[in-house]
Amino acid sequence: MGGMHTQLLRLPGLVETPAEVQRRLEAWIAGRSPAQLVGLVDTAALQLLDGAFTAAGGSEGTIWLADPPKRELVASYNSGDDAGRLVGFRQPMGQGIISMVYAQEQPYCENRIGESAGHDDTLDRKISERTTAMIAVPFYFAFGLRGVISCVQLAGRPAECDGFRSGDVEIVARATNLVERLIDGALLTALLGLGDGA
Repeated sequence: MGGMHTQLLRLPGLVETPAEVQRRLEAWIAGRSPAQLVGLVDTAALQLLDGAFTAAGGSEGTIWLADPPKRELVASYNSGDDAGRLVGFRQPMGQGIISMVYAQEQPYCENRIGESAGHDDTLDRKISERTTAMIAVPFYFAFGLRGVISCVQLAGRPAECDGFRSGDVEIVARATNLVERLIDGALLTALLGLGDGA
């Protein structure tokens, strides 16, 4: 069954042009830091992501948000035990697999990641862990690419299987897509003033 066609919901004179909506959202996003933007991912969305990380067989997952002026991706949320040390870590764009996924806007899955020439182990060394496998997918909201969501397996942590399968990538990508929709819905509701009780 296809999605419901919603063209009739548009009210002339009430809804701004799509270009103006995008311009306003882009200006709002540009004025926010990754630490502020991660607040758009509410509790329900975090539970959805955490469930996907577990269902995919990951040890933990991270939301990386772009800080374009500084040319960095910032670890803005992490579901693991080391979240306190990991959140705030800045990965330079142009280094590592996370940056590659951001630049190419394509999902990525790597097992035996320590053997990959593109793997940057700076974060592993910082938190004294060893990443053995990774899924990373581009993360869009507000009509643009805003970062990457990654799911990893760590050495010495129990996992359902050794490495990820293609179906695991689909689990993380599907959850990421749903989170994007939740954020966009909340942003558009706010933009139209429908959520302020007026």
